[in-house]
Amino acid sequence: MVERISFYGEDRLSPELVEAVSRAVEEGTGEASARLEAAAREATGAPYALSVSNSGTALHLAMCALDLKRGDKVICSVNAFPDIPESVRHFDAEPIFVDCDPFSYNIAPDKLEEALEKNQSKKLRAVIVNHMAGLPAEMDRIHALAKAYDVEVIEDATDAPAARYRGRPIGNLEGTLMTVLSVGNKVDNRFDAGLLLTGHPECYERGALLRNHALVPGSKTVEYLYDVVDIGCQFRLDEYSSLYAELLFAKREAEMKRRKEIAEIYFRELEGTEHLRLPLRHEDHSYYYYIVEVDRNRDAFARRLAERGIETALHYVPLHSTRYYKTKYEIKLFDYPWAMGAYQRVLSLPNRPDLSDEEILRVCEAVREIDAEHI
Repeated sequence: MVERISFYGEDRLSPELVEAVSRAVEEGTGEASARLEAAAREATGAPYALSVSNSGTALHLAMCALDLKRGDKVICSVNAFPDIPESVRHFDAEPIFVDCDPFSYNIAPDKLEEALEKNQSKKLRAVIVNHMAGLPAEMDRIHALAKAYDVEVIEDATDAPAARYRGRPIGNLEGTLMTVLSVGNKVDNRFDAGLLLTGHPECYERGALLRNHALVPGSKTVEYLYDVVDIGCQFRLDEYSSLYAELLFAKREAEMKRRKEIAEIYFRELEGTEHLRLPLRHEDHSYYYYIVEVDRNRDAFARRLAERGIETALHYVPLHSTRYYKTKYEIKLFDYPWAMGAYQRVLSLPNRPDLSDEEILRVCEAVREIDAEHI
């Protein structure tokens, strides 16, 4: 039987989590979410942090704090996870897609400028910038464009935990209104808590209100009376999930370091392969995903790896090629050629921080052997 190398890992409770939950049950403190928020503020330097149930709800809450309305427009990369445009559509607002850079896979600033110029109006409210695979987008240029066209910048850093841009932690960049972080992984269906970071008290206060049904005390003397002052949601992070998120958040820096070590092994061992293009080397890249491009027959390459027990993944299916957005906005597949070109070639190799050097070398050996025979 071939030993399997999973892309996302196996489901198992860590002894640390079991101990933390047991301690919380005994003490009954209920302060884990507050500690998680404090840790996020300390790690990023962001003045305000809100913990929520997952990264998708953090995006939704960001749209609430932005006071997004029907008919508004928000620009985002076409190369992103579906939770970005769906957070816009839930308000009956319109996502405006922009092609990605063919090398970094992040939103292409030149294409962003074209979209900003084309969609100038009071209805154009914001740009959501996702940082692909751990490589921050070109934020200096994006902030300058946003200022010139008078729109807000919201960052989705769920694929770039603990990343930095020019030495500054993602989550506290001047010119960004709000930043969404994930604690866990939003695409593996195991665990995902979210954080919404901001330096703006108005966003924080509105987000804090709306994440708990917009409830406010109804009496100064009777604790159980409450009032409802807006349409809110139940986005709070429960106590036990907060405990797990707190443990995972504390490991962010160590896990980023390990992913960079794994990336160096891949760079060293896969240099010179005939059919692969390796990812960009960049000092700010945290290699949350290690994405290679297979020059042809990507799916056949992935099947050959699977036969050897090596699980791979794809990040991401371009949003305009999915049925809902293609039909809703009558988009043609090659309206975004860079995203479509990447989609046909990209493949994410396993780079979980718990993988050993020996396991990564086994992946490299399989990749080299398949590359030598690939047609």
